[in-house]
Amino acid sequence: MIRAALVVLFLILPEFAGDCLAATDPHVPPSTRVDCTRSRHDKCGKDRKPDSPGHEAESRCRCCGLLGQSAAITEILEVCDRVAPTDATLLITGETGTGKDLLARCIHVHSRRASRRLTPVACAALPESLLESELFGHTRGSFTGAVADQAGLIERARGGTLLLDEVDALTPAMQAKLLRVVEEHRIQKVGGRHDIDVDFRLIAATNADLETLVEQGTFRSDLFYRLDVIHIVIPPLRDRVEDIPHLAWYFRDSFAREAAFPVVPFADSSLDWLMSCEWPGNIRQLKHAVERAIVLSHGEDEIEPLHLGYGAKLSGNGVDGSLSRPLAAGWGLKQLEQEYIRTVVKHTDGHRGKAAQFLGIDRRTLYRKLEELDSD
Repeated sequence: MIRAALVVLFLILPEFAGDCLAATDPHVPPSTRVDCTRSRHDKCGKDRKPDSPGHEAESRCRCCGLLGQSAAITEILEVCDRVAPTDATLLITGETGTGKDLLARCIHVHSRRASRRLTPVACAALPESLLESELFGHTRGSFTGAVADQAGLIERARGGTLLLDEVDALTPAMQAKLLRVVEEHRIQKVGGRHDIDVDFRLIAATNADLETLVEQGTFRSDLFYRLDVIHIVIPPLRDRVEDIPHLAWYFRDSFAREAAFPVVPFADSSLDWLMSCEWPGNIRQLKHAVERAIVLSHGEDEIEPLHLGYGAKLSGNGVDGSLSRPLAAGWGLKQLEQEYIRTVVKHTDGHRGKAAQFLGIDRRTLYRKLEELDSD
């Protein structure tokens, strides 16, 4: 009886725990560990004023951090709802920093494979000489240094999801081998003689235009068509400007909580500036800017544009000679002058004599301009 019970437990335990022991598996990067208990599109912040402490985007996938209310992100999340329960292969494209890995994680978390691991493979980060062994595994003695059999990343993804990031970086030889895996779901280890069946869902991601690479002959057309079953394009941040405040609030709240800092609001000029930027690094660049602002604004009443990384550069004796920064959309000369004066006074610790000297005006003129600021 005891033996039978142990056999049954051994058979059903993977279905319940499985590689969701990925949550504690040291071989799984922390960024891929997910909380499968959180709900899909939580409604948050409806009873809060915008940018009040605790405010978050009203439409987002809480477990993955996909944020936004723009038509583009809403459509993407609706597609996620449809494709997540299936095993369809996905191709996710978009510029660097747009959140392709977040989207892949979102789809995995809401799939029937959520109890298993999401295995990310950074194709461009692995040397060509090691890529085959890392992907397919190897047998003992198959090459110098192979002192034991080792499972590859594809085999470790069994039952879960395999994310091939920067799939365009694969060499033609690796593309041919991957094509067989995608078609047959079988692999052969380096030095091995037998095929191994592997059950996984495949998600490929890239910031390259694979169709152009196919036309140029650097990416196999047959592999592209196998990957391009469901194609999701994530737009750059500059094309969904309305999502920027929600992302900024979310990052601010997260970083403040991690640092045990009080949550302070963004100044109106800060939000204006954030929404006027091009953000070539997309969400990743915005995230770093907000993280920097949390540190630099600690102890102050508002997050100013300067805290986001633009404006005065401090030196040992107060203010450096550079106070140039990009202009927020729609600023006139008067508004620009006022913001400049605020910045100088703030970074001379309110010492109006130093501020007037730095501005190249006398104190009386500075006092008059500050009175105009107060009246405005």
